[in-house]
Amino acid sequence: MARKKSAIILPKLKDQGGDMSKQWYVEYSCRDPYTERMIRQRIYEGFNELLTPSERYSHAERLIQGIIKKFESGDFPFEKEKVTYKDELIYAQAAARYGIERKGTVSVRTYLSEFLRQKKASVNEKSYQTYRSKCRIFCEWLEAHGYIDKPLLHITHDIICQYLTHLAVDQKLSRLSIDKYAQIIRTFFDYLLKNKKCIHENPVHDIPRLGTVKDQAAKPIPKQPRKILMNAIALEDPQLFLVCQLEYYCAIRPNECRMLLVKDIDFENKSIRVRNEISKNNRTEIVNIPNQLYQYLINHKINQWPNKDDYMFSKNGKPGKTPLGKNNFRSRFNKHRNRLGLPDDYKLYSLKHTGGVSLVQAGVDPWQLQQHFRHKSVTTTENYIKNRLGIRSDTIENHFPDLD
Repeated sequence: MARKKSAIILPKLKDQGGDMSKQWYVEYSCRDPYTERMIRQRIYEGFNELLTPSERYSHAERLIQGIIKKFESGDFPFEKEKVTYKDELIYAQAAARYGIERKGTVSVRTYLSEFLRQKKASVNEKSYQTYRSKCRIFCEWLEAHGYIDKPLLHITHDIICQYLTHLAVDQKLSRLSIDKYAQIIRTFFDYLLKNKKCIHENPVHDIPRLGTVKDQAAKPIPKQPRKILMNAIALEDPQLFLVCQLEYYCAIRPNECRMLLVKDIDFENKSIRVRNEISKNNRTEIVNIPNQLYQYLINHKINQWPNKDDYMFSKNGKPGKTPLGKNNFRSRFNKHRNRLGLPDDYKLYSLKHTGGVSLVQAGVDPWQLQQHFRHKSVTTTENYIKNRLGIRSDTIENHFPDLD
């Protein structure tokens, strides 16, 4: 196991064995957090003017305590390196106006930007947006509390716990959300530890259980309100109705629908190809099209659309060259739901779960549901069924012995 590198060597007086004819000085060393080199410092000032050993010892003690106090406050005697970097944390409006290239000192912000640029190349767009959003909020908190320009070794386990407690107490986030923040920050510090080698340990560990436990999952929509809602959407917004059908019949998530191309629909084999770059699981996956949806696509002549490279959902309710915004479907769905006075629990994503519940009630086995929902394992599917339907038993429902 590698020895942990010392961050500082505390100051000491070099008194030359008490010889007043020689130069006395205070010496200390500390590791430059930006270059990782141990730098030695010596302070000679003030000793030669003092004529007795006791005066020099008193002067040395004042110097030593002053240096230690600076260390404790995070004041290190180094000029920070100036770098030019691409600021991945900047908001879109400012980026469009001023660009994202910045010049500044090496700090948590520059490291977060490097980390995000690496993530941008390795995860899908939606995951990257999640990383950036949570890193941005973390960076803003560090700036507000005076930590942003401190060396990385000053962002300790205690500071991480303070930040996550702020999310739980002040922002009232759920435990699930806080766990996600902690996971992303832990991944960032792992990047610093393994790739940049500028810290000696990851401060995100042994995090207390914070936040309230909330069931945030979208709930299935019962048949009667579902019928009212779907009839209204089919009449007023046919494009959104097709999205609803893809959710219900094919378990294709809203963001996957948004990025779907016309050519991803295989009419010959009655299937949809969810490409790895848009799939939540980062895998190319094939989904069967049920007859109801297949007939709807044929009736609306999607199979005859001339440009197969167009996005299925674009402007003017038709396929086109550019996809719709990431909140477009959700916003439109919520407007219809709210206008009809239906509960907020009914979300666009609810239709995916509604389809799953309908399949289970129709007798589909867990293995088929796993394939259709693109779950990684049957265990995931079994937990999915349990959380949304409970354990179904014909004996309990229909053959329970009478109370008397």
